[in-house]
Amino acid sequence: MIAEIDKDKVKYGVCVVLWSLLASYFGQPLIHGNQDAINVIVTVFSILAGFLVAVITLVGDPKSLPSGSWQVARLGSDLTYNRLIRHKWLFKGYLITLFLIFASIVAKNRFPTTQVVLEYVYMFFAAISSFLSFKLPSALMELQKERIEHEIEERRKNEGVDE
Repeated sequence: MIAEIDKDKVKYGVCVVLWSLLASYFGQPLIHGNQDAINVIVTVFSILAGFLVAVITLVGDPKSLPSGSWQVARLGSDLTYNRLIRHKWLFKGYLITLFLIFASIVAKNRFPTTQVVLEYVYMFFAAISSFLSFKLPSALMELQKERIEHEIEERRKNEGVDE
């Protein structure tokens, strides 16, 4: 079966890439030789990576699967897997950014041209990761809303209340 392409997600992805290219182009001269700015980026992405591990733990909790038969749980697991995959790629974006910053610092004295190229690349990944991170609070709210609705539905079933 061929999955239908979500045109809004494709548009969003193209916009994120284009904005990230602009951020990289205009941001690199601002961070070149600016150790304070680099430290802020490293600190923010380290914190975000830790936060995302907690989010992945919440999303992957088997208790969040819908109750009922194994078929119902299986259908619910597809949504969970998709969320986990998106969060995994965001986490990798954070790690790639941090690794590229490290490589840029290592290359600074010996390979100054390589350092500049790495700065453009890590600014690109930092921008993509930042833009995608803005969707995290909404994703968490949606997850918690689903869990609350699921709990309400379970309590209604247990008390024999029909909708």
